[in-house]
Amino acid sequence: MLPQAPEDAGYYVYGNIGGVPGTGHLAQYAHPNLLSMIFWVERAWQAIDDRKFGIGNISVANGLRYDHASHMKGIEMDIRPVRKDKMVGQEARCSRFDPKVYDRDATIKLVRLFLEHPFTNFIYFNDDKVQQACGPGRVRSFRDHNDHLHIEIREHP
Repeated sequence: MLPQAPEDAGYYVYGNIGGVPGTGHLAQYAHPNLLSMIFWVERAWQAIDDRKFGIGNISVANGLRYDHASHMKGIEMDIRPVRKDKMVGQEARCSRFDPKVYDRDATIKLVRLFLEHPFTNFIYFNDDKVQQACGPGRVRSFRDHNDHLHIEIREHP
């Protein structure tokens, strides 16, 4: 399970299962390679920004099906776009359509860190400016990915 509140971490956790408050931790089981990537990106992010990025759904224990058609092998995770303020937690939702809180430039920097890691397979996020800034085909559009990024690693890097 992804550590939920490590001291001085560069990330925070959010989410729930089936809309039930307090259940987000039940969907944060990750493959060891995904955990390695998260910790690598988190440390690199802390070196360039003092805000935390939000990590949501990964997988439930034993790869059982839940709210997602995917997210069953621990190799996929959802993260939030970066906010201009330092708000964190369940209420810190942010969409690419929220110009007062959405920080596109910082989101591009964070996405580039994920793309630098050799385990990254692809990212879904519907902001075409982020897609253009990160190179052709590395970040793609997918239905309902305006308020979070879906990052998938290779199962066998």
